[in-house]
Amino acid sequence: MRLKVLIQLERWHELIINNIKNGFQMNNTQLRILSAIVLVAIVVAALYMGITQTLIFLMIAGVICVDELYCNFVKKPRFSIGYFITQTAFVVPFSYMNLIDKSYDLNFVCVNAGVALNIILLGYLFVTKIDSQFFKAGLEKYSPVIALFVLLPFCSLASLLFYGKWIQLIVVILFVNFGMDTGAWFFGKNFGKNKLWPTVSPNKTIEGLLGGALTAGVLGTLAWNYFVSFNGFTYVILFIVLGILSQVGDLIQSKLKRQFEIKDSSSLIPGHGGVYDRIDSLVFVAPFYATFINFLNL
Repeated sequence: MRLKVLIQLERWHELIINNIKNGFQMNNTQLRILSAIVLVAIVVAALYMGITQTLIFLMIAGVICVDELYCNFVKKPRFSIGYFITQTAFVVPFSYMNLIDKSYDLNFVCVNAGVALNIILLGYLFVTKIDSQFFKAGLEKYSPVIALFVLLPFCSLASLLFYGKWIQLIVVILFVNFGMDTGAWFFGKNFGKNKLWPTVSPNKTIEGLLGGALTAGVLGTLAWNYFVSFNGFTYVILFIVLGILSQVGDLIQSKLKRQFEIKDSSSLIPGHGGVYDRIDSLVFVAPFYATFINFLNL
């Protein structure tokens, strides 16, 4: 036992020495873990500081997402009138509804519109062919519409801040999303044999989808029981469905990336790509989750 410990310590020592010699270069997995820790710390800090700070954090993240979609997806210039119009189409409504008027009713209009947009995106995913240029051409021609892809889900997340347990509600959906991502990765890597949709996302498997959905259901239920109310077992099926929907959102973004011929929305987050890459599944599931919370009338 002592020998194994000494061997492990020696390996860690060699790793540290090699990192020092190489200027602390890290592999992709190490970068992903470090970036994830930093992201979690930023989110926790925003939630801890309060509602206004969380809204400002959401708005900054939204501005970055609009930038990534406008400049890297449709490949339009950053310093242009179109860019200014697109950013304004996100910033002005979001800040007015959440920081000035603070109207839940206006936010819930965005929630309903977000559900409608998601239904359109479902049609895009399941109906249009992978080599179809219709959706891509539409976004390139009417690029300010991109603002809706960010405004509606971000207002859906902001609508949760009108509830007394807003932090807990946000934590629950983050647990569901994390459970789906982590479970899909683990089960797909260890048990994945059957491809889910190879033309859209070659690495995803049916086993990963099922394992991720189960993990999302378990983590969502546990988080709801601990943070919100001890009746989470009533909603376990809902959390499983939300997990599946988050994977659908990821598939939609994968299809968009293939049609726009890009790998990541940007390289802002080391090991993860862009901000939109990190939250693409969350922004799809947000309107559905906000609708469910409104139905419960907490």
